Amino acid sequence: MTDISAAEASDDLDEPVERVPWEVPEIATVTVLVATGVLMAGGLAAGIVASTPSYGGGTPLRITASTAISFGATWAGPLLAIVLLGVVGLCWWQADAWCAGSETGEKRDDVNEAAGHVRRAHRISQWTQVELLLVCAGAVALVASSALLSTGGISANAVDWARIIVEVANLVAALAVAGVGVWIGRKVPVNRESSN
Repeated sequence: MTDISAAEASDDLDEPVERVPWEVPEIATVTVLVATGVLMAGGLAAGIVASTPSYGGGTPLRITASTAISFGATWAGPLLAIVLLGVVGLCWWQADAWCAGSETGEKRDDVNEAAGHVRRAHRISQWTQVELLLVCAGAVALVASSALLSTGGISANAVDWARIIVEVANLVAALAVAGVGVWIGRKVPVNRESSN
């Protein structure tokens, strides 16, 4: 067993993460983040297309705006937030496992690999937290879209109220899941020493 001083270990932590091979949980989490990004970009593109005036016009502005917002944020909701919660939980688990698993029989290569995986898990966790916040913003946009569509106020019909109630419930659920996701994300270690 090789004894490594703290100075040598901290020097090893400065090596680039790219030299560390990717593991299945890391590939899975990045795939989910990319897929979520594609959904968000597609929604944005759909919202922009829906906001352009149709040839001949005649559609009231509030209906056009509501439709554009609805198309743009159709992906936002608690189910996507739950998937991202799973991603941030997997990041925490991966980082914790690498921190705990490398403490016995440490070799220089093991320290480098563990530090690289912990940093990568932390970075993926940060991007996941950003996407969780974007899901919340999209859920807020859906509430705004429903409110724009039903301008009857208190005298709005039951369908208008039902639409708003569903979107508010989706927003509250997305906020709850995102809040827990950000809390877990803050517990993902930045490096091996921060978990000890």
